[in-house]
Amino acid sequence: MDRNELVRPWWLLPPGRLHPLWWWAIALALVLADYLVGPSTQFPVLYVIPVSLAAWYSGRPSALAIAVAVPLAHLVFLVAFWKVPREAAPIAATMLRAGAIAVTAMWVARLAEHERALERYVYRLEGLLPICAFCKSIRNSAGEWEPFEAYITTRSKAEFSHGFCPSCGRTHYQLFEQDEAS
Repeated sequence: MDRNELVRPWWLLPPGRLHPLWWWAIALALVLADYLVGPSTQFPVLYVIPVSLAAWYSGRPSALAIAVAVPLAHLVFLVAFWKVPREAAPIAATMLRAGAIAVTAMWVARLAEHERALERYVYRLEGLLPICAFCKSIRNSAGEWEPFEAYITTRSKAEFSHGFCPSCGRTHYQLFEQDEAS
């Protein structure tokens, strides 16, 4: 496989992990903006941005916490601070928004987990392996020689079984001669 085939797609977020407090700071800024703008203008799509980024870079728990906390703050503003008539529609819309953002958080977190699992699964040996021309042992990073099977087994989930190919069976053990004679 050519190394150029393994280039990350442009649409996939860069890998990495960030502390959840970064996303809480962004979420608090959005809550403050929501409070300052008031009940008339809402930016529910902006809630998805910190939740999605938190899901990708910090995991499901912080993303779900933000997905619940930001709409809950909006609900508190509706009920306690803004003089909005106590109707069910704004409260229901806020709860629906919280549900949709929580589903988005879970989806993006699962996508991030899956992408990381794929990276671990696809990990393969690259480059040159120093291998003995006679016994096929491989020199590891510590400079010690390991049997080929042990080297590969410790670095992957591959398991080995042993047998003889027909050529080696004929050359080394006079096996398979009966098959050819008959």
